[in-house]
Amino acid sequence: MLQPFIGTITHTRNATLKLVNDLTDDQLVIQPAPKTNHPAWVLGHLLLVDCSFLSLIGGTPPTLDANWKDIYGGGSTPVADKSKYKPKAWYLEQLAQVRAEILKRLSSITPEELAKPHPDPARRERFPTVGHTIFMYGTWHEGYHAGQLSTWRRVQGLPAV
Repeated sequence: MLQPFIGTITHTRNATLKLVNDLTDDQLVIQPAPKTNHPAWVLGHLLLVDCSFLSLIGGTPPTLDANWKDIYGGGSTPVADKSKYKPKAWYLEQLAQVRAEILKRLSSITPEELAKPHPDPARRERFPTVGHTIFMYGTWHEGYHAGQLSTWRRVQGLPAV
């Protein structure tokens, strides 16, 4: 049932990963202007969202640092301080593990599970069901941040990928 969606989120994630593949840990925190999202923030933010995504579809995400949402949540402010962020390899490993669990869970999710109301009443106006939520975060949201990474690369003088 969800094979087209699974194919789309897999393609989108692969495109995102290509945008950071050749970056060093030092490059991950370069900001072309203050408060702009750098690659380390984007990777941590996508991990935060993937963990929420996995939880929403009945999976168990890994435990992240207590301040993860403060550093990577929507509305947080990235800083150009490498010591505040993880190495690229760590982000990539965590993203791969969580995404593998998401894909495993999606392969058996039922239409009834997708039709369940979003568990957070405050989010139901925007995302009435689990299905609405995962489709938006799995496609639009990651594409949005991949666009930021693509622009960031060009500002750094790096080639398009």
